[in-house]
Amino acid sequence: MNILHIDFSPRAESHSRQLSTAVVRKLLEVVPGANINRRDFGAVPLPHATPGYATALSTPETLANPPKASLELSETLIRDVEAADVIVIGTPMNNFTIPSVFKAWIDHVLRVGRTMKSTPTGKVGLLRDRPVFIGIAAGGIFSGERANQPDFLTPYLSAAFGCIGLNTLKFLPVQGTAFLSPDQAALAMEQALAAIDVSSIRAVASGR
Repeated sequence: MNILHIDFSPRAESHSRQLSTAVVRKLLEVVPGANINRRDFGAVPLPHATPGYATALSTPETLANPPKASLELSETLIRDVEAADVIVIGTPMNNFTIPSVFKAWIDHVLRVGRTMKSTPTGKVGLLRDRPVFIGIAAGGIFSGERANQPDFLTPYLSAAFGCIGLNTLKFLPVQGTAFLSPDQAALAMEQALAAIDVSSIRAVASGR
């Protein structure tokens, strides 16, 4: 089994990093021999779309014959996803949604004619589905009865991943991190990890 492990927090000791690492550790308990492809875009941020990339995607004609260099980064990131059986993502919630470096990754991976196609009824994914675990750390509270801020992160990621064919998403939030003691943060992380369906990972590892 191949695991793609991505972090988007710039903080070395962030809650989202700890959460994504804990998710990977739990997966390795189920499938000890799993291979891990590590991408740390919080520490080494991705560039945003270049003029060449934007031009290549601007019309069907330019997309049919793009300069090779303009799509190299996009192709690398897409192949990361294609090679993965499971994807694990750690991200903070910044200003109600994902950080800009996560959006940069999405802009490279969501590519018409490669990971999705446009139809009269909307975009259709071209990638096979696989489990995607998204660990979210938020300083405030965005879900449940105590929510005190809006959540544009989970609906956006559901739509973005869904349009390329990734529909088996599991959001694992740790909320109110700005007010949690270390013990409370550890408990919140345990509760988030408890939502992982271990049997589904075994099924992926066995090829079912």
